[in-house]
Amino acid sequence: MNSKQHWENIYNTKKIDGVSWYQEVPADSLKLIQKVSKNNYDKIIDIGCGKGFLADNLVQLGYSNISLLDISKNALDEVKARLGINNISYIDSSVLDFKSNEKFNIWHDRAVFHFLTDHHDKKLYKKIVCDSITNNGYLIIAAFSEDGPLKCSGLEITRYSLDELKEFYKDDFEFVEGYKTIHKTPFETDQSFNFCVFKKTT
Repeated sequence: MNSKQHWENIYNTKKIDGVSWYQEVPADSLKLIQKVSKNNYDKIIDIGCGKGFLADNLVQLGYSNISLLDISKNALDEVKARLGINNISYIDSSVLDFKSNEKFNIWHDRAVFHFLTDHHDKKLYKKIVCDSITNNGYLIIAAFSEDGPLKCSGLEITRYSLDELKEFYKDDFEFVEGYKTIHKTPFETDQSFNFCVFKKTT
Protein backbone atom coordinates (compact mmCIF):
# COMPACT_ATOMS: atom_id res chain seq x y z
CA MET A 1 0.00 0.00 0.00
CA ASN A 2 1.45 3.36 -0.99
CA SER A 3 1.19 6.49 1.11
CA LYS A 4 -1.91 7.87 -0.61
CA GLN A 5 -3.72 4.54 -0.36
CA HIS A 6 -2.80 4.33 3.32
CA TRP A 7 -4.31 7.71 4.15
CA GLU A 8 -7.37 7.28 1.95
CA ASN A 9 -8.01 4.04 3.82
CA ILE A 10 -7.58 5.77 7.20
CA TYR A 11 -10.07 8.50 6.33
CA ASN A 12 -12.52 6.09 4.68
CA THR A 13 -12.65 3.77 7.69
CA LYS A 14 -12.22 6.04 10.73
CA LYS A 15 -14.78 8.35 12.25
CA ILE A 16 -13.75 11.98 12.47
CA ASP A 17 -12.97 11.60 16.19
CA GLY A 18 -11.59 8.08 15.74
CA VAL A 19 -8.04 9.23 15.06
CA SER A 20 -5.51 10.16 17.70
CA TRP A 21 -4.88 13.67 16.36
CA TYR A 22 -8.52 14.81 16.58
CA GLN A 23 -9.04 18.25 18.13
CA GLU A 24 -12.27 20.20 17.87
CA VAL A 25 -10.36 23.33 18.85
CA PRO A 26 -6.63 23.10 18.00
CA ALA A 27 -5.68 25.60 20.70
CA ASP A 28 -1.89 25.57 20.31
CA SER A 29 -2.06 26.02 16.54
CA LEU A 30 -4.59 28.84 16.79
CA LYS A 31 -2.62 30.61 19.48
CA LEU A 32 0.60 30.56 17.46
CA ILE A 33 -1.07 31.57 14.19
CA GLN A 34 -2.67 34.56 15.90
CA LYS A 35 0.67 35.51 17.45
CA VAL A 36 2.49 35.79 14.12
CA SER A 37 -0.40 36.87 11.92
CA LYS A 38 -0.40 40.49 10.75
CA ASN A 39 -4.04 40.58 9.66
CA ASN A 40 -6.96 38.38 8.62
CA TYR A 41 -5.86 38.53 4.97
CA ASP A 42 -2.64 36.62 5.63
CA LYS A 43 -2.23 33.66 3.32
CA ILE A 44 -2.25 30.56 5.54
CA ILE A 45 -1.65 26.99 4.40
CA ASP A 46 -2.40 24.01 6.61
CA ILE A 47 -0.29 21.00 5.64
CA GLY A 48 -1.90 17.60 6.20
CA CYS A 49 -5.18 19.12 7.28
CA GLY A 50 -7.01 15.78 7.21
CA LYS A 51 -10.58 16.23 8.41
CA GLY A 52 -9.38 18.58 11.12
CA PHE A 53 -11.05 21.72 12.42
CA LEU A 54 -8.26 24.28 12.09
CA ALA A 55 -9.89 25.87 9.03
CA ASP A 56 -13.29 26.00 10.75
CA ASN A 57 -11.76 27.89 13.65
CA LEU A 58 -9.78 30.23 11.39
CA VAL A 59 -12.92 31.09 9.45
CA GLN A 60 -14.71 31.87 12.71
CA LEU A 61 -11.82 34.20 13.60
CA GLY A 62 -12.29 36.04 10.30
CA TYR A 63 -9.40 34.67 8.25
CA SER A 64 -10.26 34.67 4.57
CA ASN A 65 -7.21 33.37 2.68
CA ILE A 66 -6.83 29.74 3.68
CA SER A 67 -5.35 26.81 1.75
CA LEU A 68 -5.70 23.21 2.87
CA LEU A 69 -3.35 20.49 1.63
CA ASP A 70 -3.80 16.78 2.19
CA ILE A 71 -2.85 13.58 0.44
CA SER A 72 -6.39 12.26 1.04
CA LYS A 73 -9.09 13.49 -1.33
CA ASN A 74 -11.65 11.87 0.97
CA ALA A 75 -10.53 14.09 3.84
CA LEU A 76 -10.56 17.25 1.72
CA ASP A 77 -14.02 16.47 0.34
CA GLU A 78 -15.42 16.12 3.86
CA VAL A 79 -13.94 19.42 5.00
CA LYS A 80 -15.27 21.11 1.86
CA ALA A 81 -18.75 19.71 2.49
CA ARG A 82 -18.62 20.75 6.14
CA LEU A 83 -17.48 24.33 5.59
CA GLY A 84 -19.59 25.04 2.55
CA ILE A 85 -17.74 28.23 1.65
CA ASN A 86 -15.75 29.21 -1.42
CA ASN A 87 -12.80 31.21 -0.07
CA ILE A 88 -10.72 28.15 0.79
CA SER A 89 -8.31 26.47 -1.62
CA TYR A 90 -8.24 22.67 -1.44
CA ILE A 91 -5.02 20.99 -2.59
CA ASP A 92 -5.07 17.22 -3.13
CA SER A 93 -1.36 16.39 -2.97
CA SER A 94 1.49 14.93 -1.00
CA VAL A 95 3.49 17.76 0.53
CA LEU A 96 6.59 16.40 -1.22
CA ASP A 97 4.87 16.90 -4.59
CA PHE A 98 3.52 20.35 -3.76
CA LYS A 99 4.36 23.15 -6.18
CA SER A 100 2.76 26.56 -6.22
CA ASN A 101 3.43 29.99 -7.62
CA GLU A 102 1.65 31.39 -4.59
CA LYS A 103 3.62 32.43 -1.50
CA PHE A 104 2.22 31.98 1.97
CA ASN A 105 2.63 34.18 5.04
CA ILE A 106 2.11 31.25 7.40
CA TRP A 107 2.88 27.57 6.81
CA HIS A 108 1.26 25.38 9.48
CA ASP A 109 2.16 21.72 9.93
CA ARG A 110 0.91 19.76 12.89
CA ALA A 111 2.26 16.21 12.58
CA VAL A 112 3.19 15.81 8.91
CA PHE A 113 6.92 16.52 9.06
CA HIS A 114 7.49 13.79 11.63
CA PHE A 115 6.24 11.16 9.16
CA LEU A 116 9.29 11.83 6.99
CA THR A 117 11.96 9.34 7.99
CA ASP A 118 14.23 9.55 4.94
CA HIS A 119 16.92 12.24 5.02
CA HIS A 120 16.35 13.18 1.36
CA ASP A 121 12.62 13.62 1.99
CA LYS A 122 13.31 15.86 4.98
CA LYS A 123 15.63 18.09 2.93
CA LEU A 124 13.09 18.23 0.12
CA TYR A 125 10.38 19.20 2.60
CA LYS A 126 12.52 22.07 3.90
CA LYS A 127 13.20 23.29 0.35
CA ILE A 128 9.48 23.24 -0.46
CA VAL A 129 8.77 25.21 2.72
CA CYS A 130 11.45 27.77 1.86
CA ASP A 131 10.15 28.14 -1.68
CA SER A 132 6.55 28.52 -0.49
CA ILE A 133 6.86 31.07 2.32
CA THR A 134 7.11 34.83 1.80
CA ASN A 135 10.16 36.72 3.01
CA ASN A 136 9.71 37.19 6.76
CA GLY A 137 6.91 34.61 6.67
CA TYR A 138 6.45 32.03 9.38
CA LEU A 139 6.72 28.27 9.72
CA ILE A 140 4.69 26.75 12.54
CA ILE A 141 5.55 23.10 13.00
CA ALA A 142 4.61 20.45 15.54
CA ALA A 143 6.20 17.01 15.76
CA PHE A 144 6.26 14.20 18.26
CA SER A 145 8.81 15.09 20.92
CA GLU A 146 11.77 12.96 22.01
CA ASP A 147 9.51 11.18 24.53
CA GLY A 148 6.52 10.95 22.20
CA PRO A 149 5.11 7.92 20.36
CA LEU A 150 7.30 5.84 18.07
CA LYS A 151 4.54 5.30 15.51
CA CYS A 152 1.36 6.93 14.31
CA SER A 153 -1.40 5.25 12.28
CA GLY A 154 0.84 2.22 11.91
CA LEU A 155 3.67 4.22 10.35
CA GLU A 156 7.16 4.91 11.63
CA ILE A 157 7.86 8.52 12.57
CA THR A 158 10.86 10.64 13.55
CA ARG A 159 10.80 12.17 17.02
CA TYR A 160 12.38 15.58 17.58
CA SER A 161 13.62 17.53 20.54
CA LEU A 162 13.32 21.31 20.37
CA ASP A 163 17.08 21.52 19.80
CA GLU A 164 16.88 19.07 16.89
CA LEU A 165 14.13 21.07 15.22
CA LYS A 166 16.11 24.29 15.70
CA GLU A 167 19.23 22.67 14.26
CA PHE A 168 17.42 21.32 11.21
CA TYR A 169 15.88 24.65 10.21
CA LYS A 170 18.62 27.05 11.38
CA ASP A 171 20.16 27.77 7.96
CA ASP A 172 16.96 29.21 6.53
CA PHE A 173 14.88 30.23 9.52
CA GLU A 174 15.21 32.22 12.71
CA PHE A 175 13.87 30.40 15.77
CA VAL A 176 11.10 32.45 17.38
CA GLU A 177 9.75 30.17 20.10
CA GLY A 178 9.14 26.56 21.00
CA TYR A 179 7.64 24.46 23.75
CA LYS A 180 6.52 20.97 24.65
CA THR A 181 2.84 20.21 25.11
CA ILE A 182 0.74 17.12 25.82
CA HIS A 183 -2.09 16.27 23.46
CA LYS A 184 -4.88 14.24 25.04
CA THR A 185 -6.22 11.88 22.37
CA PRO A 186 -9.90 10.89 22.06
CA PHE A 187 -8.82 7.56 23.57
CA GLU A 188 -7.63 9.26 26.79
CA THR A 189 -3.95 8.66 26.04
CA ASP A 190 -1.22 11.29 26.09
CA GLN A 191 0.99 12.30 23.16
CA SER A 192 3.97 14.56 23.70
CA PHE A 193 4.53 17.20 20.98
CA ASN A 194 7.08 19.92 20.42
CA PHE A 195 5.70 23.06 18.80
CA CYS A 196 8.08 25.50 17.11
CA VAL A 197 7.71 28.83 15.36
CA PHE A 198 10.35 29.91 12.84
CA LYS A 199 10.69 33.08 10.79
CA LYS A 200 12.07 32.83 7.27
CA THR A 201 15.38 34.66 6.93
CA THR A 202 16.57 33.68 3.43
